[in-house]
Amino acid sequence: MIQVLSAEIGTGTKKRACEGFVWRATAITMTSVAVLFGLASCTTSFDMSGERITSPGPEWGVVIGSVLVQPEKVVSGKNATGRDVSGSFYEFDIVRIQPGDPNGGGPYVEQYRLDAKLEEERIFVSRLRSGQYLIRSFHEEGVTRLGGELDLVFASMAGEIHYIGRVLVEIPQRVSKGKGYRFTVENAREPTLAQVSQQHADLTKDVVDQPMQARERLVQ
Repeated sequence: MIQVLSAEIGTGTKKRACEGFVWRATAITMTSVAVLFGLASCTTSFDMSGERITSPGPEWGVVIGSVLVQPEKVVSGKNATGRDVSGSFYEFDIVRIQPGDPNGGGPYVEQYRLDAKLEEERIFVSRLRSGQYLIRSFHEEGVTRLGGELDLVFASMAGEIHYIGRVLVEIPQRVSKGKGYRFTVENAREPTLAQVSQQHADLTKDVVDQPMQARERLVQ
């Protein structure tokens, strides 16, 4: 099953079609992402692969996946306009969500940050409390803060290790406000677990596929 979503920022119109483990979306407009600077000091790195990660327990689970930001292919003969994005870094905003706080905007929300350099896949291993989590958005690090919403939900389950997929974000080679981006959730399980096993072999034995989902797909 693949879910394709198109959205026009500001109109509220969305079209969906389902079909599989890959989830694709096109956002027509690049938008500036608001950053809550007052909560920055409470943000935790989402990638814990450099730490000693114990096996999941009665309150904790482990999730494994990756993100990759890359420029889209330019149509031959078409001149790109805007600012060159080569060498840029991007930040993904992740929060733990609750039934009463579905957007993770409360004052005591658990916030996580994941950084990725353009065209370099960032694999992550995260030990998280059991519950639902939301990858809210991504944005370019720096002054411009250009980026967009992702709204991808995944779960951490106590005592389980989940592979949640790879988020591939395709952006214009030359970024400016008002330009589109696309993102896809892909199954890159084998190469991801092969790399993780080099440092955390014990975490790659009993991994369950639980791919991220577009929030609109979830049944309330």
